[in-house]
Order: sequence, then structure tokens, then C-alpha cells
Amino acid sequence: MSTTNPAERSVWSARPSFRPRQMLTAHQLNAGLADEVLRERLLNRAVHGYGVVVGLGLVVDEAGNLVVERGCVELTGGLALDRHGRMLYWKGGHLGPSDIVGGPPTAAGRYTLTAHFASHPPEADGCFPFAGERAQWCKEGVVFSLRPECDPVDRRCAVHPDGACIGHDAYMCRRTGARPGPDPSNVPVSPDVGWVLAKPGELCATGLDGWWYDPDPEVGVPIACVAMRDLAEPGCEPRYGFAAEQQDVCAVRPIVYRNPLLYELVEGCDVRLPRVQEISWQDWIARGWRERIPWAEFAERIAAGLEIRFTQPIQIPTIHHASIFVTVVREDEDTGYWMSRRLPTRLAPIDEEQGTVRGVRLELDRDWLQDEVKLRRSWLNGGSRFEVTIRGQLLRDACGRMLDARPLDIAPGERGHERPGGDFVSAFRVAERPRIDYGVNAGVDPGTADSSAD
Repeated sequence: MSTTNPAERSVWSARPSFRPRQMLTAHQLNAGLADEVLRERLLNRAVHGYGVVVGLGLVVDEAGNLVVERGCVELTGGLALDRHGRMLYWKGGHLGPSDIVGGPPTAAGRYTLTAHFASHPPEADGCFPFAGERAQWCKEGVVFSLRPECDPVDRRCAVHPDGACIGHDAYMCRRTGARPGPDPSNVPVSPDVGWVLAKPGELCATGLDGWWYDPDPEVGVPIACVAMRDLAEPGCEPRYGFAAEQQDVCAVRPIVYRNPLLYELVEGCDVRLPRVQEISWQDWIARGWRERIPWAEFAERIAAGLEIRFTQPIQIPTIHHASIFVTVVREDEDTGYWMSRRLPTRLAPIDEEQGTVRGVRLELDRDWLQDEVKLRRSWLNGGSRFEVTIRGQLLRDACGRMLDARPLDIAPGERGHERPGGDFVSAFRVAERPRIDYGVNAGVDPGTADSSAD
């Protein structure tokens, strides 16, 4: 009775085993090379993924318009990986309509420039068992096609279903295919999982000097969205070519995240959030919480206003009394409770330009300054605590981004301290007002000050 070996089902690689004095055959050598190519492609699609690795950019001028010379555009050298893990390596050069495979454009509009795997099989040009030069090489390359319309690549995170409590481990297992099948209460399986076992389809002739290519648009790598226009003279047959205008490269391009790029993303180099650059009372903060600011020093600076400057321009409409405010806190002598009051301030712009400002000055209301700083009967006489709050979630820079509310003593590039949309809070303490100062500011002789001032 015949039996089957279950282990055979797990075999995916078979390489020749060479021995001393063995006469090698072409089949054995080709089989060994084919196995190495299979391993390389499997690792490429499983580990690195699909898309452009580096380069493959269309050359533009200073205005960002595509450079078109004699109907051709220049595409820089680079590397991409298609869905089957095949390397699409382009050394750089010019592309014209005659270099496009799969049919030329038939109408003006926007097209997706796509890179495809191409192969030039060996040609038997001699008599057996001898063959010429062209029979000794199997060449691989890349060709390009133009597909109507431009569909943006989806770089969004996997959608978490409403009400699903998906943690890190569950997310990783599902995305890597550990829990396959439809599951409406979980995130979808990554599309890359389905391509691991996919096999390339048949190659089609390009019509270019014996080259064949994979025409599948799902396998090829989108490079850029380009505009095509009719270049023919009026009254002549349409002749479509590249339009010298700005091109949308990034929207359609899938990207393979190289290690150097990953490190930059981990460092937060991709998005630069605005931060608080400096505050005019930072020297008070530097003295430490135990240090109380002398009354005279406080009174002089609070009357001049407190200045805040940002690293990037901030939109003026987002600066208001709900986004930046000053609070004073002091202990009630009768109850022992800590009482807080928000101070009346005017937000004066600093370095205003085109609807944005580089900073803001907190100017205290004149009546408040007269009552609480200059007159003798002040709620602040017994000492108090001040807190300046900047709500990062309400502020927006010129790009519409929230404030990174990290404290000033944390280096901008240090990871783990990002606080996008958080509250930047600066607090300091003011000492008791000297008793002799009550009468001086009130315009009376200190020696005759009313004891009720205590």
C-alpha cells in the first residue's frame, strides 16, 4: 500500500546537493540559482513589503513643473519591489511615449506611471550543443506603463471596529495573518499576507526588442501621477505626450520603509509641531519652586506684561482667553481652602504677519493692576501662586497642527516627552507683600498705615 510523507507538504525549497567528482549539469546549476531567486523574492515581499524603496523620482524645475524635453521626461535611478518581491531596478534615464508599454494614452488627462517587472529570456542562436552569446544570459529589467486615472494609495491605519477592545498583541496577530478569515469585531488582515503565496502570472510581450513583462496593474508599482495632453497642431491627428506641469508623485506611490527612514520616523522627523520657544519669566522658574519671587520684582514685571514666543507662527483666531490664561491661587485664611481666580488679561500679538503671530504678550487689565498691585488692599498681599496655562489642543500653527506642550527644559529632539495637544503649564510663587509697601503704593506715610492692611 502506498503511503505519503506528510513532511513533503511543507517543502518549498529544493537545492542540488553537489558531491566530489560529480559532473554538473545545466539543470542542476539552474535549479540552484532558481532556488536562491525564490528565497530572495520571498524575503523581499514578506519582510520588506511592496512599493518604492528609494529614488524613481520625476525631475522637475524650480517651480515644481515637470521638465519635458523633446517629449521625454527624466526619471531618476532607484529601486522598487513589486507584489511578488521582484526587484525593479532602474539606472535612471529619459522616458518618452514610445518607451511606454501596454498601449499609449488615448485621451488627455491624468495617468498613473507604473513600473513593471520585465525579463529578456535567452535566445538559442547556435547549433546544439553549442550556443552563441545571446543564449547564455537571462536578463531582468523594468518597463513602464500609463494607466488612466490616479488612485491615491491608502496609508491609513487599520480601522478598529466600533466597540472592539483591540490591544497590541491582538492587532499584531491579526495583521500578520495569525487569525485569518472574516471577523467583523477585529481589524482586517494585512493585504501583504495574501501575496505571500501568490505566484506571478504569465509574461506578455512588450514589443520592445524581445522583452516580456508582467502587465498586472496590481503587481506593478505606481511611481507618479502624470498629466498627458494633446501635442498635435490644430487640425492634426491627436498626439498625446507629457504635460509640463506639477505632478502628484507621493499620493499614488506605495513606499517601502527602509531602516534609515524608519529611524527618522521614530525620531519624529516627519512632522514638526510648534512648541513654546521661550517665556519672559523663565528666570523665575529656574530659581526653583521653593524660591518665592519678591513682591517688587513681581509687580514691575506683571505691569509690563508676560511674553510668550513660539517656535512657529500660530494662527491668530486660535489665540484667545480659553487657550491662554493666567490663574492666581492663594489660601483662604478663614477656611484653609485654596482659592483660584483667573486674571483679566489682554492678549497682544507679537510679530504679526498674514494672520499668524510668533508670540503673544499677556497684558493685565489696568483696573486689576490698580486694585491688586498698586493699592494697599490686595488679595495678593499674603503671598500667592501663579499659573500660566497654554492649551495646546486649541492652538494651531500655519499648517493647522497642535502645539507640542513639552516643557522648556526638555530638549526638542528627545523622544518620549512629546505632548501634542497637551497643556503647557508654568507656575511660580510670589512672596508676601512687605507691610511697609502697603502705604507707599497707596500714597500715604508708611508709619500711619491702617492696621487693617494686615
